[in-house]
Amino acid sequence: MKALALATGLMAGFFMPAYAEDRTAPPGVTMHSVQIQIYCVPTMQRMMGLLLEKFSEVPVAMGMLNQTDSWLITTNRDATTSSILIAKRNKEETSVCLVWSGDSQGVPGLTFSLNPSPQFPEQKEFGI
Repeated sequence: MKALALATGLMAGFFMPAYAEDRTAPPGVTMHSVQIQIYCVPTMQRMMGLLLEKFSEVPVAMGMLNQTDSWLITTNRDATTSSILIAKRNKEETSVCLVWSGDSQGVPGLTFSLNPSPQFPEQKEFGI
């Protein structure tokens, strides 16, 4: 559970727009600096090959964080393992990093599921 909370915090940091100058947290939100170990490779092809070979995982969701960075979620057929990746690229290099990986110990469907009927609010503004 700590790993999930940590990964969520890391992902939230990546999702913050680069152009946002005001980094003041909303009331009740605290910032924590933590040290974690992540695994990175120089290409998406290499990371996909490793996840496919070791866990039989394939991409199931993807999104852009900004013009050069993106996130990916991979899972295996039974959703007994899943991973969250961050891909960052610039003119000189690309780096694809595994920031979270989960294993449900063989219980199908526990590491990844989609909400089949999301209920979105009527408001059009993004807010926390």
